[in-house]
Amino acid sequence: MSPPVLQASSPQQQIAARGATGAQGKRKEIEGLRTVAALLVAIYHIWLGKVSGGVDVFFVVTGFLITLTLVGHVRREGRIRPLSYLGRLARRVWPMAAVVLLAALAMTVVIAPEALRPRNFSEVLASALYYENWFLAENAVDYLNQHDPHTPVQHFWAMSVQGQFYLTWLVVAVAAWLLAARGARRVDVRRFVAVLAGLIALVGAISFAWSLIQTAGNQPYAYFSYLTRVWEFSVGGLLALAGARLALRGRAAALASWAALLGLFACGLVLPVEGAFPGVAALWPVACATLLLVSTREDERAWSGTRLLATPAVSWLGAMAFGIYLWHFPILIGYRYVHGTDAVPGVLAGVTMVLAAVLLAIAFHYAVERPVARGWRPGPAKPVIAAALIGSWIAVVALSYVGVRDSNEVAANSRQSAAQAADELGDCFGYAAKDSAGPCADELASAPMMPARVGLLNDTGRAYDCYSAADAKHLRTCTFGTGSVRVALVGTSHAAMLTPLFRAAARERDWQVSVMTGNGCVWSAERAGGQGISERCGTRIQETEDQLFGGEPFDAVVFAGGRNPGMVAPDRIDEAATNWRALRERGTDVVVIEDNPRNGEDAARCITESSEEKLRAGACDVSRAEATNAPDTLVSTARRIEAPVVTTLDLYCDDRTCPAVIGNVIVYRDAHHLTLTYERTMAEELFRRLGEHIPSGRP
Repeated sequence: MSPPVLQASSPQQQIAARGATGAQGKRKEIEGLRTVAALLVAIYHIWLGKVSGGVDVFFVVTGFLITLTLVGHVRREGRIRPLSYLGRLARRVWPMAAVVLLAALAMTVVIAPEALRPRNFSEVLASALYYENWFLAENAVDYLNQHDPHTPVQHFWAMSVQGQFYLTWLVVAVAAWLLAARGARRVDVRRFVAVLAGLIALVGAISFAWSLIQTAGNQPYAYFSYLTRVWEFSVGGLLALAGARLALRGRAAALASWAALLGLFACGLVLPVEGAFPGVAALWPVACATLLLVSTREDERAWSGTRLLATPAVSWLGAMAFGIYLWHFPILIGYRYVHGTDAVPGVLAGVTMVLAAVLLAIAFHYAVERPVARGWRPGPAKPVIAAALIGSWIAVVALSYVGVRDSNEVAANSRQSAAQAADELGDCFGYAAKDSAGPCADELASAPMMPARVGLLNDTGRAYDCYSAADAKHLRTCTFGTGSVRVALVGTSHAAMLTPLFRAAARERDWQVSVMTGNGCVWSAERAGGQGISERCGTRIQETEDQLFGGEPFDAVVFAGGRNPGMVAPDRIDEAATNWRALRERGTDVVVIEDNPRNGEDAARCITESSEEKLRAGACDVSRAEATNAPDTLVSTARRIEAPVVTTLDLYCDDRTCPAVIGNVIVYRDAHHLTLTYERTMAEELFRRLGEHIPSGRP
C-alpha cells in the first residue's frame, strides 16, 4: 500500500508531500502538532527549566516527513538525487538558522558578560558546523562545565542532531535503493520501500538498545548523542512507510488524539525528565507523536484532537514552529543577561518572551524563508539564492571563529600579564595582599584585575588533562618528576585543580607526583569489589587501589576536595578511615588538604557580570559561614585516624567573609573552583604547610 498522501502549508511539508506522492492530500494536523511541540519547548524552558518532550516530537515528525521525501524521489524518478535532496534541505533549514546565529553573535558582543563570550562564540561555531550536540555531550560529561551558564544557542543541539539525521537517512535510502535495484537502472518502488523499512527498523532497534545502555551508564552524554536519538526518527520513518495500514479512524482516532495531546502536556510534569531522557522515558513523547500521526481526520468529529490541531490558526502557526523554537532561547538568555539572574521569569515577562519568539518567527518567515523558497525554483534567482545561503554560512563560521580566536588571544595575554603583575605588585598581588588591603589600595586601584574575564572560565592551566571524566572506563593517571619522595594526589575536581601546583612542586621539592583524580569513582570510602559499585567505577577504583597498594609504597597520599559528598559521604567516614589505616600500615603517610569554600551560583554569576569597581567593593563576597556550610568529610576522616590536616580557610577568607577578589586577583572561576591565577599566588604558603608533613627530596 502506498504511503499516505501529504501536503501542508509550510515549505517543509510541501516538499515532503510532493516528493512522496505528487498528490494533493492534506495533513494539516501535522503542522498543528509542530505548533504544540514548539510552544511546549518554549514554555518549559522559560518557566520550568525542564525537558518537555517537544524535541522528541520534532524528531518523530522529521523522520516521518524526510522518509516520505526520499520515497518520493524514487517514486517519481526511479532513483535518489542526493544534490537535489541536500539543496532543498539547506534552503529549508539554514535561512532562519543563519539569522538566529547572527543575532546570537550580536548579543554576545553587545550584552553578554565578558566571561561568557568565549563559550558563546564556540557554540555558535559548533551550531553552524552542526556538531553542537557533540560539543555539549563532551561538556555535559565534563563536571567542570556542567554548571556553566547557558549560551543563546545551546538549543541548536537538536538542529545538529537533525542535520546528522538528514545525512544518515540519505545513506540509508541510497543503500536501500542499491539493494532493491540489483543492478537495474530503475527500481521497483514496493521492493525499495520494503528494503528501506527493514534498514530503518534495524537502525532504529540498534539505536534504541544503545539509548537504554548509555542512558543508564552516562545520561548527560546520552542526552545529546545522535546515536541515542536515531530510533526516534526511525519511528517516524516506519510510520511513513506503513501508511494507512496503521491508521486509526472514527471514535478511536478522536480518543487517541486527545490521549496523545494530554500525554504531551503532562510528559515533563510527570516524568523525572532531567535524569531519564532519552532512554525508556522518551517512549512517552514518541508514543504521543505516533498516536497523533496515525489518527486520521476522515470522520471530522468536532471533539477530535486532530481536528483542533488542523484548525487554520493552529496549523498556520506550524509553519513558524521552526522559527519559534530557534528564537525563544536567545530571547530567554538575553533576558537573563540584561537582568543578571537565572530566576524564573514572572508571568508577564514569560508571556512577552513567547510572543516575541512568535513575532520574530513570523517576521523572518515572510522576510527570509518564503523568498528563499520561491527563489529556489528553476530560474535566474536560484543561483543567487544558493550563493546567499553559502555566503551566510561562511559569514557565521568566520565571525564565530574570529571570536573564538580573539578570546583565546586575550586570555593568553592575560596570563602573561598576571605573571608581570605578580612581579610589579609584589606583596599587593593575590594572596600576599590578603592582610594588607589598606597599604595596597592605591596600587590596586590602578592595576587591571586578573585573570581577564574573557578567560575566566578556562583559567585552569590544563589542570584537568589528567582528570578521569564521568564516563571514563579506566583511570587516567599522570606522573610528574623523578624525585626520591613519591606522592599521590587523590580526589575529585578540587584535587585536580591543584595539579599545576603539584607539577611545579615535583620540580622544586624533588618529588615524584602521581595524580589520580576524576569525576566520581574515587578511591577512599570505596574499595574494589564493594557492593553496589558499577562495573565502570569498580574498574577505576581497582586501578587506583593497584597503584596505592601495589609495588613500593608511596611516601604520602594527599587527599583533597572533602566538601564534595561524592568523595566521602558523611555516613561513610568509618569505611574511609579503615581504608586509610590500611595505607598507613604499608608505610604511607596520609595527609588531607582542607577544601576551599563553596561560594555558590549567585556569587559566580555576580563575578562574571559585575564591573571591576563592584568586585573591588565586595559586591560578590560571601559570608564565611555560608561558604563553609558543607562539611569537609575528608577532614573528619583524617581526624578519626589522627592524620595531619593542612588548614587552608585562611588562604581564602577572613574571620567573617570569603572575598571574590583578593589583591586584584579573582579567586573563583565558577561557584567553587579556584582560578589558577589565584592558586599560584598562594602556592608558596600552601606547600610550606604541606611540607611540614611531607619532606622534600632535596638535602
